[in-house]
Amino acid sequence: MKLLRIMLKDLRLISRDYSAFVSILIVPLVIIFVIAETQSGEGTESIVFPIVNEDQGPVANALIKVFKQHLKVIEVDRSAAERLVAIENTAPAMLVLPGGMSKRYLTEKPSTVELLTDPAQWEALQAIRVIFLLADREAASLGDPFSEELLELKERNLTGKRLKFSSLEQNIPGFSVMFVLLSLIFSVAFGLREEEAWGTSARLSIAPVTQETVLGGKLLARMVVGTGQLLILLVFGHFAYGLSLGSSPATLVLAATCIVFSMACFSVIVAALARTREQIIPIGLSAVFILAALGGLWWPFFEQPKWMQAIGQGVMTSWSMFAIQDVMLRDRTLVQIAPKLAFLIGYGLISFAIGSRFFRYADK
Repeated sequence: MKLLRIMLKDLRLISRDYSAFVSILIVPLVIIFVIAETQSGEGTESIVFPIVNEDQGPVANALIKVFKQHLKVIEVDRSAAERLVAIENTAPAMLVLPGGMSKRYLTEKPSTVELLTDPAQWEALQAIRVIFLLADREAASLGDPFSEELLELKERNLTGKRLKFSSLEQNIPGFSVMFVLLSLIFSVAFGLREEEAWGTSARLSIAPVTQETVLGGKLLARMVVGTGQLLILLVFGHFAYGLSLGSSPATLVLAATCIVFSMACFSVIVAALARTREQIIPIGLSAVFILAALGGLWWPFFEQPKWMQAIGQGVMTSWSMFAIQDVMLRDRTLVQIAPKLAFLIGYGLISFAIGSRFFRYADK
């Protein structure tokens, strides 16, 4: 009987702990939903594939017909296609069908087809290569199916020097950013709540400094640690697994600093939402998992459904990965990635303003 009473008492305590409810039910449901939506995406049909049709003949039409069955094909001029691949990075590759290709093909003369790529989107690029083989087979039905190969695919990187990347070059930066985010959120939130337990918050409240100054000083220390952590993880990936770090160390360091700045400032919002130490873990884990999923830290951003990509455009983890991939995979300069770094700095300033506005110590 005593055992039953103790159990009932503990159940009443658990039922009053809303943070535990969030931790055991809401967080797993949110994560399962996000992962399921990503894994059940739109397949290759969502891959944008610009084609420059300089041929306008039957062979070009046969190729385009097959591509349209599997990809989101748009026929544009060369400059528009290059902008989609090299500047906006919304398409993994563009295809150039040269003038006179159909005439040469039907007289059994070979032609060279250009595939200009952004290898940073290597998984979508691999799907395009496979579909090209299907399209080539379809085009062969217009001529002699037993003739030798008449379409030669010439591939060229439009955004850098290398033609291929491995999945590690997505996973190592992605998980590095996630672990830094995890470290920042919990260290900032727990650090601020421990001020209450130590009685430091009461002394700070009568000190001649503003709350923003106190929070800013603490965040600067976390920024130094977080930037060092991110750079060490990336350098480890470079020496252990051959991860490219780009051509400019200064650009990489500045990008890492801006990324950590945005995440450290966001941590103040989490600290403001978690009013007790017990609430930090469920709220912090929810924030990390959701931001990691939406930002493409676990899988390539472009693999997500369109609605998730639209939401992901508004979180700092997406822009962190965009900046890292520009520096490490596309060899872009500081000037070229400046808009992404400006977004991260702006995101951090707004997050800090919101977090410092709502953060309060419990003993105030």
